[in-house]
Amino acid sequence: MRGHFHHFFLLTLVATAGSQVTHFDHYSDEGEGADEYSDVQPVFTAKGQHFTVDVGGKVTFPCHVENQGKYMLMFKHVMPGGEHRTLYVGDMPIRQSKRLQKLGNSFTLSGVRRSHAGSYVCRIETSPAIEVTHTLDVQYPATVRRLSPRLQHVVQGSSVTLECGADGNPPATITWTRQQGHLPSGSRMHEGRSITLSNADHDVEGTYICTAKNGLGHPSSTDMTIEIQYPPDVTTEESLLHTGVGRYVELVCRVHGRPVPTVSWTKQGRPLLSEHYVFSHDTQHRHTLTIQEVREEDFGEYTCTAESPLGRTNTSIRLTGLPRVPRVTSSPAGGERTTYTLTWVAESHTPVIMYRLQYRRHKERLIHNPSAGQWNIRLYSPNGPAGGPALAPLSSGPVQQMTHAITDLEPATDYEATVAVENKFGWSGDSEIFHFYTKKAEVALGKSIRGGGGCTRPALLTTTASLLASLTTALLLLGPPAAL
Repeated sequence: MRGHFHHFFLLTLVATAGSQVTHFDHYSDEGEGADEYSDVQPVFTAKGQHFTVDVGGKVTFPCHVENQGKYMLMFKHVMPGGEHRTLYVGDMPIRQSKRLQKLGNSFTLSGVRRSHAGSYVCRIETSPAIEVTHTLDVQYPATVRRLSPRLQHVVQGSSVTLECGADGNPPATITWTRQQGHLPSGSRMHEGRSITLSNADHDVEGTYICTAKNGLGHPSSTDMTIEIQYPPDVTTEESLLHTGVGRYVELVCRVHGRPVPTVSWTKQGRPLLSEHYVFSHDTQHRHTLTIQEVREEDFGEYTCTAESPLGRTNTSIRLTGLPRVPRVTSSPAGGERTTYTLTWVAESHTPVIMYRLQYRRHKERLIHNPSAGQWNIRLYSPNGPAGGPALAPLSSGPVQQMTHAITDLEPATDYEATVAVENKFGWSGDSEIFHFYTKKAEVALGKSIRGGGGCTRPALLTTTASLLASLTTALLLLGPPAAL
């Protein structure tokens, strides 16, 4: 009957596996077996311990007991969440596992996993029950995860917060760096679960790296990218384009913005719908309006407009047949006393029909005669009578070199001048004020000064030089003086 009793006791313990085992008083079968439980109670000699093990390691939990007698030893796992799992009852494993082995009253756990953390209880169902509790702290390398989207589109001027979380034992430290270099604050690193970037602008744009590390294994990293959305911005390569009828011309504006703006062209406020105009753009943000052969009616103001959900802006380009502002090329130093030849370069896609010359004495010399500082303004025709300018094309293109001789000037005097040219479409702007000066009057090296013998000073100097040369020659012929 004693064997039946032990069989009944073991089945009862197995049935209660995974839950708190109820205390059993001693049992008897027809009055037999009562002597198996003496007054000497089992006592655990093992003490509760705290074990710290890295993932993949091994740990042994001691459950040594004295006076165990016929009492069965139970071994169970209490997980951090509070769930109880009975692992062994006596020598019988409740959960088959190659990782947990029983040797005597010790239990060895190999290949430790993170899920093995918690409390391990050695228990004997005496009255009252006795227990020894061990704790297992499983350490593992840090892992990081994004808590913010990997790509964020941020409107210019607003703020954005990037956040990530980390798991690891011991707890991980989280740091932030930037793939492009320093953080917008100027520092190389920021520590914390999150980083906030205020007043976002182009200098905030880039990829940010969140790294978690706890000293175990390799650091774990993830990245997040910020793209700044900003209103359209439009600039032009040239705001004024000079051309001629029949010419090929490109009007170019550069457009930036995110999201990418839509671009449209108008002339004098009206859409350009004719096939006469060709529209294109490239990867360098250049939007081009091309006219293969310019007509007179093409001259005017063109507007390049960029628009996106964040705003609308434009810039204008004027297409004109006017000449460019002339550029003076002559030297400031005049070669004549009372005449100065002014030379300039004029660019016009149609013939120059007139030019305007303005000159006056330099203002710094007019302190005592202010009225002399008034401009002398003259109009001339390149195809006029003698005295007009000479035209010399610099190339097969529209660039021409023009000259004009200004007469009746004063010697050794500073002047300033400007020039403008006209074609069939109108006048160019005035050139920059150009400073020049006339040649000083020549001064004789020596006036006739009568001296002894009626010789002039130049003649006297010549005679003296000749005498000195003759004397030097005679001394050389005589040789060195004799010794005394």
